Amino acid sequence: MCFRPTVYLTLLLFWFASCNQSSKIGRYIAETDTNYTQDIRDISAKINKDPGNADLYYKRGNTFYYQKKYQDASLDFQSSVMLDSQNAMYHFRFGETILMKDTADPLLAMKHLRKATKLKKSFYEAEFALAKLFLYRQMYADAKKGLESLSEISEYADKANFYIGVLHKEQKDTARAMAFFEKALQINPQQYNAVMQIALLKANKGEDIALKYFDRALAINEFSDEALYGKGFYLQQHGNYSDAVKCYDQARLLNPQHILALYNTAFISLANADCTKCIDLCNSLVQLNPNSSNAYALRGEAHLKLGNKKAALENYNAALKIDPNNIPAKTGIQEIKGN
Repeated sequence: MCFRPTVYLTLLLFWFASCNQSSKIGRYIAETDTNYTQDIRDISAKINKDPGNADLYYKRGNTFYYQKKYQDASLDFQSSVMLDSQNAMYHFRFGETILMKDTADPLLAMKHLRKATKLKKSFYEAEFALAKLFLYRQMYADAKKGLESLSEISEYADKANFYIGVLHKEQKDTARAMAFFEKALQINPQQYNAVMQIALLKANKGEDIALKYFDRALAINEFSDEALYGKGFYLQQHGNYSDAVKCYDQARLLNPQHILALYNTAFISLANADCTKCIDLCNSLVQLNPNSSNAYALRGEAHLKLGNKKAALENYNAALKIDPNNIPAKTGIQEIKGN
């Protein structure tokens, strides 16, 4: 039996396309390209010799990932998945990396995380990532199911209980949220996130024990500007301005970009009748965030207290230009016009 020329040509083209398919999947990086680190170039040299090797793309993707080059990592993990769609780890890493990109695609990430959990039983790392993504997407039933299952796994018990607490907090059930945060803390006394959430819930209720939880959070992580700010804000709300400012100053030392700590320090300065200091702090605040209508309004109030109505009016108008509903700015302008 003979093949007709057209049939033979079709088969030949199909075979040629199949042999070259893998070379069209992966991203080419020359081993001499000095835009990349030596590690990347070394793996790229191997990929260029064996472009159909999914594991090589996976290894290069991991290298990019730990260099925090998530877009590059995502492209390589995608190549791994295309070359070997039955590897659970490839799907997990691809889904995880998608969420790290500046322009995350949560639905695409969800697709690959789901695939990872289906391909590999007891893939807890993927299950945990998927449950957190469900929570982020407010798919509470799916998130709860996954987290409750993980709460039975010792390695994930404290983290799972913490996120179940977050789930209840988002649903405005603070009593149940508190119960799960406390459970997480019982399992792992060093669970910083659980300590912080308890501190914030206690602070919202005006309970002084919140201060002990903020201190506990700082004992776990002494470099937490979040805990310092939370403690400072509680102290400020309860009239202890001097200690509040100390906390804010420490928070700003750790994080010079902490806008709220800076704003509250300026607010306290004005409350203490130190208008000049308030203006100086507001100047710094405006430099950090030119779109802060509250900064302009507060600076306007400080100028008004100093008797500088012109500067006050300029700041109030600047605040209203950013936020037409800024009440302190409106009130300030009315006061100026009334006089």
